[in-house]
Order: sequence, then C-alpha cells, then structure tokens
Amino acid sequence: MRILSLRALGVCLSLLTPFGIAAAQPADQPTIQELLQRIEQQEHRIQSLEAKLASAATPTPAASAPVSSPAPSPVPSPVPAAAPGAADEEAAVQAALAQAEAHAGDMGGHNMEIPGGGPTLNIRGFFDFNFGTGSIANPLIFPFATSGCDVCGNPPVQAHSSFQAGEFDLFMQSKLSEHLSFVSELVIGSDATNYFGPDLERLQLTYRHNKYFAVSGGRFHTAIGYYNNAYHHGNWFSTAVGRPIMYLFEDSGGLLPVHSVGFSMTGLVPHTDSIGLHWIAEMSNGRSSSPTGQPVQNFYSDRNRKAINLAAYIRPERVAGLQVGGSYYLDRLAPAGVAPVDQNIVSGYAVYITPNWEVMNEAVLLSNHLEGTSVTHRSPMAYTQVSRRFGAYHPYFRFQYLNALDGDPVNILRGLYYGPSVGMRMDYSQYAALKIQYNRLLKGNLPAANGLDLQLAFTF
Repeated sequence: MRILSLRALGVCLSLLTPFGIAAAQPADQPTIQELLQRIEQQEHRIQSLEAKLASAATPTPAASAPVSSPAPSPVPSPVPAAAPGAADEEAAVQAALAQAEAHAGDMGGHNMEIPGGGPTLNIRGFFDFNFGTGSIANPLIFPFATSGCDVCGNPPVQAHSSFQAGEFDLFMQSKLSEHLSFVSELVIGSDATNYFGPDLERLQLTYRHNKYFAVSGGRFHTAIGYYNNAYHHGNWFSTAVGRPIMYLFEDSGGLLPVHSVGFSMTGLVPHTDSIGLHWIAEMSNGRSSSPTGQPVQNFYSDRNRKAINLAAYIRPERVAGLQVGGSYYLDRLAPAGVAPVDQNIVSGYAVYITPNWEVMNEAVLLSNHLEGTSVTHRSPMAYTQVSRRFGAYHPYFRFQYLNALDGDPVNILRGLYYGPSVGMRMDYSQYAALKIQYNRLLKGNLPAANGLDLQLAFTF
C-alpha cells in the first residue's frame, strides 16, 4: 500500500506542476525542480524494492533471509519525504512471517498433522437408566445385599428403591488400513458410592490378514464361554437386565477374569467352512493375585508367568444360528501369605440365536489348587436363558447357579447363589428398549432375596 501511495503522489505532483504550482508560484521553480528530482529518485528506489520483494517471494533457501535495503539516494534539500528504510522494514517483516509460517511445525516435535487427513473415527454411544426395588435391586453390582462384599470393596449397604444411572458407554472404532483396525470402549458409570468413574474397558489394535488369521493386542474380553464376548458393555444389546452372576465384571465381585491385557489370535480352520470351526489362542497378564485393589493388571503384572487361554467353536452352515464351543484357561497366581495357586477354568456352551429365538446354555468350572497340597477349591457355575420374540416383545426366562465355597484364597464372591429371573423386553423404537425383570435369588441358608428392575436402554 505504501508503494502505491508513493506512485500516486508522484503522478499528482507531475500533473499539478506545469498547470497549478508553476502558475501560482513562479518564484519557486527551483524548489519544484528539486521535488521532481526526488520523485524520480523514489521511482527508481521503488522499482528496486519491487524486484527484491519478488525475489524474496520465490521458494528458495535464500527466501528465508531478511531482504537487504539499498543505500538511500543523497538528498539535496531538507524537503520532507518518506522515512528512510520504512519499505525495507516492511519487506523484512513479510519475509519473517513467511519463514515462521513455513516452519510452524518445526519446533522440535510434531504438529499433530496426519498425512491424508487420517483415518475416520466412528463413535457409537449407549446408555441405560434403571429403577430397582427389593433386596437385590441393583443389576450392575449384583448381588446388592446388606452384608456387602468386604474383599471386593462393595460396602455393606441397605438396599432401597432407587433410580440408577447405568453405564454411559462410548464405543469407538477406526479402520487404519485394509487389514488394520482399532476398537476401544470407554464406560462411565456409578456404583454404591454414588461417584461416577471412567473405565477404559477395551483397547485393542487388530490386524486381520484374512478369515484364517487375525491378531489383536491390548485390553480385550477374555474368550471364556460365549456371553463374555457376545455382550460387552452396551446393555441395549442384551435381552435381559444385567449379566449372569458368573459373568459379573471383576470390579463388581465377579470370579472369572473377563478382561485380559495381552494379545489374542483367532481364525477359521482351513477346509472347515461347512462346520465353521474357529480357533482362539490368548496370552495375557492374567488376574491380580490379590483379591483387593484393581483385579485387571493393565500395566503392572505381579508375576512373570502369563495366563494362557485356548478356545474353539463351530458354526455349522446347515443350522443357522447354532454355535457350540469351549475353552481352557490356565494361570498361576501368587497371593500373599499362602502358597502359589494354580488356576484353571474349563468352559462349555451351546447357543442358538435367530431373529425370533434366543437359547443360551453355559457352564464353567473354576478350580484353584494350592501348590504343594491336596487342596483344590472348585467353583461350578452355569446359567440357562430362553427368549422368544413376538414382534416388538421379547419375553424371557433365566435360571442361574453359582457355588463358590468359603476358604478359597482367590475368589472374591463366596457362597451359594441360585434362582430364576423372568422378564420382558419391549422394543418401542428401533434404537431403544424398555425391560422389566423380576429376580428371585436363593443364597444358601440365608432368606431368599427378591428384586424388581426396570431398565431403559438405548443407543445414540
């Protein structure tokens, strides 16, 4: 803008000189000549600056250096003119800005830019809102009784009728390439303490070469039985209110290592397409040896030995919806104050799921053997669930059983629990469901507990 103003001033003066100024002040002719001489000198100086600015705009290594200023022309008289070096300062500032912009990310780190814009992150949300009444009124921390659970951290609390904010679940998935993908699940939930807390339930990077081989690393749901991998943390997916007792999450008093940190491999066995024979092999940190504190060893493992889990299942083409499988889990725990504990978990299941029918049957035997002794604590557990769909209505029935004897040095939940649950799921929208469920739970020699739960579950 300054260069254009100088040119305009020069043109105006050249037009006014012969007609206006010369006629009005003939005695000042020498002064006018000096002005014209200075304007001509400034014209040459402007042309030189323009050439240097054009050179500075060219993307060469020299462009980042400040533009040097030409020597000013001698001034024969003290007539006011543009400040010496003003255009040079502007050129230097422009060059410095260009240099700063070109090297904005070169600060000894990364500017977080991803080539090509990066992969697309897909986020799916789930939430459930509950109302419970009765002596076993909480489906998320189950059983919710006056005796509490000292070893798992659940305090003794008298059960009351209560509205319950359930799990706020953010499921995130991204495809990094044709064979590489990432899955994570962030759950924010509350419990008997009434505080909300975040949990990263799943974090796994998966490389899928083809249908015969895939490997995942991170935190994932252990391939024990069927329910644990079929139903994760979005309660909208499950027909019933709450998980079976045998598949309670570890921080809710569950006995099984339903979460693992390590790697998992799976695939279809070649030439078995007709029966759909799949294999699974996992290695992980295993569950913490201490019954208190964080049961999932996300970062620090209290032992060098790792847990191994092997599983297999079939999906016959001739019987759509049928899946039959089993698993074997092996680990060695080192609880304080006792001998090491060899833990093995054997599971078997048969499920049949179609758009109208849901029939699930599972059984697990958890064995904890104290090394160097003949003592083995065995905890059998099982459930059966049947549901039939009639349009938007899904009546269902579940019966469950768990027997964890006292004296086990590892188990968190102890005692005998069994009983039925009867409920109805109503899909009043494609993405929202209302569930009502009655639970009756017998607890060994203790009085039977009863509970009625309502749950509104949806995805968004």
